Amino acid sequence: MDIKMVVEVSGDDGIDKMIANLKALDGTEVEAGLFGGFAKNKAVWNEYGTSRGIPARPFLRNTLYGNEARFAQFVTPFVEDILNGASVGVYASNLGNFMVSRIRQTIDEGNFVPLAPSTVAKKGHSKPLIDTGDMYGSIDWRAN
Repeated sequence: MDIKMVVEVSGDDGIDKMIANLKALDGTEVEAGLFGGFAKNKAVWNEYGTSRGIPARPFLRNTLYGNEARFAQFVTPFVEDILNGASVGVYASNLGNFMVSRIRQTIDEGNFVPLAPSTVAKKGHSKPLIDTGDMYGSIDWRAN
């Protein structure tokens, strides 16, 4: 796959604008996951498992490992836009929302250790990581 990048530089200040745009991007981090409250605790217990019998169901790590190339491909078109003056905030928002959707997709696919029969009976279904929807609904993104 070829990636074509077109960057418009006009006038003497074109390079200066590009440098300013890159500086705005430099150090920007976009994270997706669960950032607080009881939902964050449930996410940690499910991600790594517990000594009380909850097996690891690594939905965050699986999303990262399975989508690293997709995340990079998703960002590529925005680099050109940012060099040409687009807002870094738009880039962060688009990437953050994409990352959240991929985490939810990983949960929806349900490729995890099956639930115990007693848990299935209690919940009324056999879908791991979905109970009240609190944890699923708390998945969010942030930019630093």
